Amino acid sequence: MYVINNQMVSITKVLVMEHAIYNDVFDQIERLLSTPKSTAEVKTLASFVEGLLNTHGETETNMAYSALDQALADRGALNRLYQDHHEIDDHLKRVHQTEDPVEARRLLKIALAVTREHFRREEKTVFPLLENTLQSETLTALGSKWTESHALPR
Repeated sequence: MYVINNQMVSITKVLVMEHAIYNDVFDQIERLLSTPKSTAEVKTLASFVEGLLNTHGETETNMAYSALDQALADRGALNRLYQDHHEIDDHLKRVHQTEDPVEARRLLKIALAVTREHFRREEKTVFPLLENTLQSETLTALGSKWTESHALPR
């Protein structure tokens, strides 16, 4: 169970913490991209970002968004976030399609910027919506479910 200051943590807090960690990773990737890199190196970094975002996106969709979808009849509030996911995926896919290292770096930087904006949008709109729509016990149960699925082997 994920506990901070002797309190179990809600799924929204877990996701905000993941966002913070990913933003730190993105900072490191951007530092690496500040010097010339081969197309293969940029593609490797893009694959790394894709792996992180796929796992994170599955958590959001399967735990947080699905709970919100169940609580709300209208998914309209989430449409923009799904569009963000497609835009991020598109930029990352285009990194793999180019052979130009400058273009690959540019596309990866755009993908990181769009992802950061997506995180801000979630934290500003969706997470408060989750917290206002779902009971705190549900949010904490989802946070516990995330913790169990990410537990380190003993």
